[in-house]
Amino acid sequence: MEKKHKKRWNPCLNTKYELERHDYETQHGDVCRVKGGLMGLYECPDGCHETAGNTPYCANSSGGGKGGGVRKTNGYKGGPCRVRNPDAPPEYRCDDGGVCIMAVGTPKSQFKGKGVYYDDSCDGQCGNGREGDLNAWITNGKRCNSDWDCSLAGICTPQGQCQCDPWAEGVDCSYLKFQPVDKNRLGYLDERHTSWGGSIVQSATTGLYHMFISEILCKVDTSNRKRCGLSAWQTHSRIVEATSNEVDGPYKRVKQVLPPEHHNPSVHISPTTGHWHLFTIGGSTGPIERMISTDEGKTWGNAITISPEQNPGPLMMPDGSTRLFFRGDGMDIPSPTCSDEGISMQVCPSENEPCHPSNGLPIISHTGEDPSVFVDHRGNYHMLFNALPYKCVPKFEQGGHAWSKDGIEWSTPRVGAFDTTIQFTDGSGMKCERRERPQMVLGKDGMPLALISAVTGCPKALGEEESIQKSNPYKGGDDAFTLIQKMGI
Repeated sequence: MEKKHKKRWNPCLNTKYELERHDYETQHGDVCRVKGGLMGLYECPDGCHETAGNTPYCANSSGGGKGGGVRKTNGYKGGPCRVRNPDAPPEYRCDDGGVCIMAVGTPKSQFKGKGVYYDDSCDGQCGNGREGDLNAWITNGKRCNSDWDCSLAGICTPQGQCQCDPWAEGVDCSYLKFQPVDKNRLGYLDERHTSWGGSIVQSATTGLYHMFISEILCKVDTSNRKRCGLSAWQTHSRIVEATSNEVDGPYKRVKQVLPPEHHNPSVHISPTTGHWHLFTIGGSTGPIERMISTDEGKTWGNAITISPEQNPGPLMMPDGSTRLFFRGDGMDIPSPTCSDEGISMQVCPSENEPCHPSNGLPIISHTGEDPSVFVDHRGNYHMLFNALPYKCVPKFEQGGHAWSKDGIEWSTPRVGAFDTTIQFTDGSGMKCERRERPQMVLGKDGMPLALISAVTGCPKALGEEESIQKSNPYKGGDDAFTLIQKMGI
């Protein structure tokens, strides 16, 4: 008897099209597209409908129309189209830090490993890192043996318990501890322009905080075009300077420092000269440039290319050298992983020389980008980074934290060390889709003072009820702003 083959599941009405999923993107539903076809050409899967070229492009169709038909909705009313194969194998797994993420996705080349669970609950089996479920020293003997067991963010007491520094929390001190945010001091939320992260230094002469920010212009800059979102970051990102009397703002723009295309600013004060060094990328994928000011940002020297890499995370050393941490693509990240992006490091021998070539190897075992490294008041090294880049979803707990005694050998990172949920001083809160570009501001005592990060996919009301929403320029969706949140006390 001839064997019958099961028909391949395809929710696309045109059999030449294939499903392209956009999980956890409120601005984009699942679509059907010709494999290798034009990005602008698509159809909507069965059960979904088009939204006239507006986000989310394909939305869920809701029943109940007159005559038993399908009632058409526009945009978010139907929600982004979500299509699932009823016969699909499990697609989720537990990542480091008790985080449940998708184990499979597109492009397939980014993923290693396989799914174990069928939804983003992972059946509650990932454990609770804050309570110590993921730490061998806790599960085995419930006593720390050294400060390393406390993530170098606290001390191991004679009683075998971790006593965390004010900026850290969790049984092993691997999580960041924040104060609630004052809605009048969000950081940098400009009336006209979207922004995507920044970096801060404090003037030794005036005490002012100077933040250097990635600000994204609209592609068509007219008087009625404001806050156009992240879509133009690869071509229309510039570096601007803003100042504030307080570390958490609000910050007011002073001037443009670098024109498009410049992105990923990271500013540092040289421990040898006291000069300000501004590191950026001069294009969407690099190179990394360095610019120096000898008068606290009043004037700047020419930008000098120091590395062909991208996403700079510089650490200036007392001997005049710079350890330049950066993101590398196409790295051999150990399985399981959801991205081949990784973090590597190279050394720049002096401020006037380019960096030595990197060996191209990842310095931590987990995928990541946006590295930012600081040395705490005890001389320990800490790296904050985006631990769920590119196609890794969901991104609600994408904050990574790794620690080191020498800046060379690093711990296994804690994933979920900070998340996209923001609490406010008025008792309200909000949950955003993404929180990236972390950079720590240190106090004069070397203690972490505040975290700068970029957030997007936040509710338009920013924690307020829509009916009582105060006037704010944030538009929601893929609009973004630069948040500053003080560390715990």
